[in-house]
Amino acid sequence: MFYTERITIYKEIPMWKKTPFKELLGILVVGGFITLLALGLNYLQKPNALEKIEQRLDEAEKSQSVLTDNEKKLKTEAQTKEWEEVDEKTIIPLPKPK
Repeated sequence: MFYTERITIYKEIPMWKKTPFKELLGILVVGGFITLLALGLNYLQKPNALEKIEQRLDEAEKSQSVLTDNEKKLKTEAQTKEWEEVDEKTIIPLPKPK
């Protein structure tokens, strides 16, 4: 069967004929696909919960930056003391190799 014969067979099938209804349906299907694609891409751009929490933490940190020098020093000392306590509790010395 030659390529030109295939075209003539398709033209004879009434299902392949263009009608205004089929053209409108095609336009609506393509438009619906583009709309769903745009909505999906827009949804991916929204910040998730973790990003929102990080943003709130950054804002809270900025609002606390009005501390005096003495308060900042006390804050850093408290944090280092807490980390030293954690290190003492969690770090287990390894046995010496033989």
